[in-house]
Amino acid sequence: MFHKKSKEVKPDKNEPDFKTNSSRPKRTPSEIGVKGIVYLLTLIVVALLLIILVFVAVKSGKIFNKEGFFKFIFVDRWQPGPDNSWSADNTTGSYYGIGGIIASTLLMMVIALLFAVPLTLFSALFISEYMGKKTQKFVMGVIKLMAGIPSVVWGLFAIDQIGPMFMAMGAMTNGNLMTASFTLSFMALPTMLSLTYNALQNVPDAYRYASLGLGISKEETTFGIVRRSSTPKIVSAVIMGMARVIGETMAVILIAGNSAAGLNTHDGFNGFIFSSVKTLAGTIGLEILENAGSLHESALFAIGLILFILVIIINLVVLLVSNTDNIRKYFHNKKKVKVNPHRSAQIDVDVNNENKAFNDYELKTIVKASAANKTSKSVKSGIALFFMWTSTIIVLAFAAWIFGVVIIKGLMGLKHIEAFVTVKGQAGIFAALFTTILLIISTLIFAIPLALGTAIYLTEYANKKSFFTKLIRFMINLLASTPSIVFGIFGLSVFIIMFKLPMSIFASSLTMAIVVIPMLTSNFEDALSLVPNNIKEAGYGLGLSKVKVLFKITIPNAMNGLVTGVILGMAKIIGETAPVYLTLGTALRMPSEGFLASGATLTTEIYMLASEGGGGEATSIAFLFSLVTMILVFFLNWLSGKMTNKKETGSLKWYIKLKNWWSNLIHFDYAKWFKDGWNKFKNNCKIIRHKLSYKHLKEVHYENKKRKKIIKIIEEREERRSYED
Repeated sequence: MFHKKSKEVKPDKNEPDFKTNSSRPKRTPSEIGVKGIVYLLTLIVVALLLIILVFVAVKSGKIFNKEGFFKFIFVDRWQPGPDNSWSADNTTGSYYGIGGIIASTLLMMVIALLFAVPLTLFSALFISEYMGKKTQKFVMGVIKLMAGIPSVVWGLFAIDQIGPMFMAMGAMTNGNLMTASFTLSFMALPTMLSLTYNALQNVPDAYRYASLGLGISKEETTFGIVRRSSTPKIVSAVIMGMARVIGETMAVILIAGNSAAGLNTHDGFNGFIFSSVKTLAGTIGLEILENAGSLHESALFAIGLILFILVIIINLVVLLVSNTDNIRKYFHNKKKVKVNPHRSAQIDVDVNNENKAFNDYELKTIVKASAANKTSKSVKSGIALFFMWTSTIIVLAFAAWIFGVVIIKGLMGLKHIEAFVTVKGQAGIFAALFTTILLIISTLIFAIPLALGTAIYLTEYANKKSFFTKLIRFMINLLASTPSIVFGIFGLSVFIIMFKLPMSIFASSLTMAIVVIPMLTSNFEDALSLVPNNIKEAGYGLGLSKVKVLFKITIPNAMNGLVTGVILGMAKIIGETAPVYLTLGTALRMPSEGFLASGATLTTEIYMLASEGGGGEATSIAFLFSLVTMILVFFLNWLSGKMTNKKETGSLKWYIKLKNWWSNLIHFDYAKWFKDGWNKFKNNCKIIRHKLSYKHLKEVHYENKKRKKIIKIIEEREERRSYED
């Protein structure tokens, strides 16, 4: 009945223990080494930002000790001179106050945004909501090409085309506030438009279908639902455009006029808007190589610190705006909602529907009255479509304008075919091209390991919710939006003056590596994060270590994205001017000393030729340089696009696509298309004429009056009923 309790058998100490080890397996030396390298590279990237910030702040200390921080910011008196001539009281002595320069920079930013923001919003809405997928792809491809145009090419174009346009309106010179503001608006527009377009595309389609299903018009859905749903991201896009305007250097130097007098308040409205002005970044670029002494140099570094502070504020605002929904949810959850448990008992439902509050005619009237007036809706829709159409046409027309001018004038510059070999007694385009290629190679050698290590840390090792990870991302965004002229003065002071390196490709590549690391890190992180988790889990299931999964699965599957990031980084290196101008030199010569050679890249030579002004041979050769540069940049952008869409293209060859496109172009029925379009236009005109006719407006007025009368009767009845109850 009762079983005897069996004796416990004590294990023999000499017998092996076959118990399964549930603890984590020991890491191999290779895993520890790889993890250590990844952490070290990440810390180097973080330290770079801190070193730059501290260095700029320390170099700014002398001018703040001399004048004080607030006097430096608010006093409008920028008079560089030797250190012994400084005087706060004597107006003939040197003094450094950037109040006027800050005012000019902010006014230029405001005017640029007045042009850019409406064009960005209306054109992005039209592209996202009204264009087909193929048309969207084409138009956004054009916008991407605009974003790839180097800033010095924008400056050259503005000097040649936009400046004379404003001179015809009353400007004294082609370099003035309006020329700079108008040009900067279109320089910032591609970035703003791309970010806004992406924000609109991320709005769920269910929002659109629900709105349209309720009878709301397409235009009201676009502005009231889609635009409102993506407002925080649109605001972030505008703020990023502000950062682009504030930080632009070389183009502004060419087109702003650079007068120390600042805004002209004595010659009326025209004199004011066509003032010759200086900006914060432009002042550094103009004077850092020819500073009058240690005080002057410290004042220029102080301007760099102000730019740093502005960038930090801009990034914090973007962070705050992008997290608006999370903040709102947090405070909403804090509120305690009181629920009445007897609420359902208080609701009186008439199941048999015997006592109707309204008859059928009254209900029909209420429904009609609650909807928007049809004529009003048509007018609003027409106005919205007009602005969207117009904005998109303006953006595409401006793109065609700048591309057309550069291509035509660049081809006309081929009459100076000798410029490929020699320009004004110096070397030619080939020398600048070789210098640019060596700069790209040297920069990527330094930048790729640091960027890839940081990206691996963020995707594979970092805790996504930890404060340190968020801090690293914030620092990377901060580095990405910092004006390149700040990196330029850092490279000039540290690598050339402090470490005694010559102005060379090597010194310039160290500086440019800091410039492109944020961009490469973001691109590499996106590529690594797109590798499906189930592939990695399969590798872990087969017993592979984290390092083997990283090198055998993650990186090979992300290779297309990594190569695309490198190509885009190459395009950025080609387009940069300010850091290269300060650390490489401007002499056009063959890089016979290799990486220790000084010289000029394609963009720095464009700047040197454009700064001569006056048109003629120099401008013609500058457009030839611009054409070569844009061909190179556009080729890299095209190549990155091919790498990105490699899986989508399948086995269809490019020449088959080109053949099909050409066949469709040849056999397209243009007459029928024009006839249908003309008939549609005539019908729309008839509809508009009918809706605006006196007879129709009189009928609408009578119907509205009748509805208001019935609604008033219903409201009075409800008031009496509620009073009796």
